[in-house]
Amino acid sequence: MDLYIANKHLDAQIEKIQQKIRLSMNGVTSESMTEKGVFYKKNYGVEFPVLREIAKSFESSHDLANRLWLIGWRETLILSILLQPTDGFTTEKAIERIISAPQKEIIDILCQFLLSKADFAPALTIQLISKHNENCRIAGFMLASRIYSHLTQNQITELIQISVELSDTDNYKLYKSIGICLGRLCRTNGNNAISISKAVENFMISEKPSQRSIANEVKQELDFLDNLFDK
Repeated sequence: MDLYIANKHLDAQIEKIQQKIRLSMNGVTSESMTEKGVFYKKNYGVEFPVLREIAKSFESSHDLANRLWLIGWRETLILSILLQPTDGFTTEKAIERIISAPQKEIIDILCQFLLSKADFAPALTIQLISKHNENCRIAGFMLASRIYSHLTQNQITELIQISVELSDTDNYKLYKSIGICLGRLCRTNGNNAISISKAVENFMISEKPSQRSIANEVKQELDFLDNLFDK
């Protein structure tokens, strides 16, 4: 459990951030997200580019990032990611954040703006997809999609194998992330593209919507690569 000691400077920063969030509120966006079933403790609908500008007004800090995460608003969760220093950020803390993330949006931002920059990112992808936690598995495939060029061949082979094992799922976010990940891994080299194509060759005629979706993602990527190299 995260605990913090009262700090007047930190309290003033938090108050200023919360004020900026309220002043930037977008009720239409917030209402639209709620109607789509995207729920947060609080959601002011602040657009991501605005949050990035707010983040520029503050120095990165472990303490500030932790406090913002504990508040639990959509906007403070995002700002926590943007203001979290990568130096000193651990695998354990990354997993803790992923598990407690309330929405895929937060996991995506975690992967793109924080985890992909960490030295331990390649190893983390395998650790995440091996856990019996859907947030972790989604994050693992999403992270791999962003850092595919930094993965070892052994890691790629393991990702392909586990992707097939997890392909029969009703979780749309999970099988969508698997499909995107396998598509990106096709870019690593021709042998991997062939291996992935063979691994999902029967998925296109599968009775499982998840497997058909994965096969379609891979097909689209292979078609794109074929067209790219034909030019």
